[in-house]
Amino acid sequence: MFSRKTLDRVNEMMKDWEKEVEEIYVKKLKFGSPQYTSESGIPINYVYSPEDVKDSEPEMPGAFPYTRGNRALGYQYMPWMIQLLHGYGTGEETRERTKYLIREGMKGYGETPAVLFAVDTPTHCGFDPDSPKARGMVGLGGVNISTLDDIHTLLKDYDLPDTRVADNIRFTCLPFLAMYVVYAEGRGHRPEELNGQSQNGLGNRCLTTNLPAPTPDAQYRLEIELIKYSCQNIKRWNHTNLCGYVFGEMNITPTQELGIVLSKAVDLVEGGIKAGLKPDEFVPRFSSQVHLGMDFFEEIAKLRAWRRMWAKIMKERFGCKDPRSLQYRIHVHTAGSSLTSQQPLNNIARATLQVLACVLGGVQSMHTNSYDEAIGLPSEEAVRTAIRINQIVLHETGIPHVTDPMGGSYYLESLTNKVEEEAEKVRAEIESKGGYFECIKNGWLRQLLEKQSIKWRQEVDSGERIVVGLNKFKIEEKEEVPAFTIYQPEIEAEITGRLKKWRANRNNTEVKDSLERVKEAMSDYDNVEKAGILMPALIDAARAKCTLGEMMEAIVEVSGGRIYST
Repeated sequence: MFSRKTLDRVNEMMKDWEKEVEEIYVKKLKFGSPQYTSESGIPINYVYSPEDVKDSEPEMPGAFPYTRGNRALGYQYMPWMIQLLHGYGTGEETRERTKYLIREGMKGYGETPAVLFAVDTPTHCGFDPDSPKARGMVGLGGVNISTLDDIHTLLKDYDLPDTRVADNIRFTCLPFLAMYVVYAEGRGHRPEELNGQSQNGLGNRCLTTNLPAPTPDAQYRLEIELIKYSCQNIKRWNHTNLCGYVFGEMNITPTQELGIVLSKAVDLVEGGIKAGLKPDEFVPRFSSQVHLGMDFFEEIAKLRAWRRMWAKIMKERFGCKDPRSLQYRIHVHTAGSSLTSQQPLNNIARATLQVLACVLGGVQSMHTNSYDEAIGLPSEEAVRTAIRINQIVLHETGIPHVTDPMGGSYYLESLTNKVEEEAEKVRAEIESKGGYFECIKNGWLRQLLEKQSIKWRQEVDSGERIVVGLNKFKIEEKEEVPAFTIYQPEIEAEITGRLKKWRANRNNTEVKDSLERVKEAMSDYDNVEKAGILMPALIDAARAKCTLGEMMEAIVEVSGGRIYST
């Protein structure tokens, strides 16, 4: 990348620089020369030069391996999507929040509306709202969805083929997709017309909670089932969201997040091949949810290394030829774990820095956390401020006018290389232990996550890690921020009442028979080579007006469930 003459000159300059540091800062000023590291433990130099990137090959945006971005023109051609995950209470309440966010500037690509909604814990877990296990959680922290009517209430105002529908349902994603397909049919739309994505992350449940979950083998088969159905029937649907966010929220390092997610991707691509798909048929429809924390430069380097590693793996390991298979589309969710309830207005500064890192890293879309999310559900003022952060960076700073403006930075290019090296070590270690799903089964991944969470807590408690307003620069008086409130008991009563009416107006014989067919399909689906036999049964069950909880219960009854804690 640099001539030998240039590098020799750099080395002479570096010697002069080191001499000045030694004579003035060390000897005269008695400077102690602390050794800094990145969040992942990568040693950080005080200064970087061409010597640190002498072995790097020049790259351009829009060209393999896409380190500098998927497109030759980035935000000049199309700005990033401003996507805010939201939801609470009933479909009516969540729909009104969606409309508010769209009015304030939330949007998909171009002029396409985007509905990115969060669901409550019972919906996540597969419990209908009248289940004793759901009590006190219905409509809290997300919208409740258990019937086709609930989907209608949420989406009735939208032209489905022209709306990007994205939910954050990981564990119950198959029953929900079956219900969405049936709901769309009722409005006259074929599956191939639909546009959106599934989380398809069943394994996250037993890694990040203590709730019972199907065996890792069953999780693997269920994720492959959704991939195959989507590829064959909903070609505009992003079938799998490779989610590193949940790991980042457990204080995993950036390189660990990258290595873990890529190890899962490898398992799923191999599973798709076993299910009879060609990589270029389904790899372009992977999407992502990347965690973006406070280590500014390492997070930018992570985004760049993520694209590069993805492109190399898909081309060299799986023989992908379609450029869309090689271009990893990144959606970022800024770090909720970085927010504090103490001095919450400081969170605006944190979110701004995270948005800036996303833009410099070339992401396609992002959710920006609101400043009050460490206190409760965000208020309208707070989500508007989160949107405004994006709009200020987009329209006032000039930063988006250049594709990959930090490309060529000695520090950033060197750090990108180091992040790739460390992330590859994590991915290789997981593969040596049998792969992502095997490391769920043997507990290795869960132990890693718990270890990192404990480490972070200890660093904060000891003061080794400074969090402004939490363990340093504290104030005595409490900074009041009005908390957004929902009246959960009333909401739960309303939602369970609707469910009671739904059950009273259906043919329960058809319900029972269709659920038996779901169980039979799940029993027959004992390896990924048979992928494609479960979703038709779930769609028939949705047509029979089965609830999301009933369908999920049928799957779990056959696949078994236990707690995968250490």
